[in-house]
Amino acid sequence: MGVRARWWRLSTAMAEPDVSLDKALERLEAIADKLEDPALDLDEAVRLYEEGMRLYAECAKRLDAADLRITQLADALAKQARARGPAS
Repeated sequence: MGVRARWWRLSTAMAEPDVSLDKALERLEAIADKLEDPALDLDEAVRLYEEGMRLYAECAKRLDAADLRITQLADALAKQARARGPAS
């Protein structure tokens, strides 16, 4: 395993799992701003891009889970309403 592969595993393992969605989105915005800098070093740009992709994946996972939970709750509520019968 090369140095880059080890670094990737290490940085992925060290990622902070308890970062709030808001903080992760703020960090993504900061990364996007930095990546727009034409003076940015290529190695730093690649590192930031990798970090951004990890954050994006985590945010998408959290948002998908929230969407699923909301759908499940709405379905359960609709089922309860149907079980009670028509509203008076």
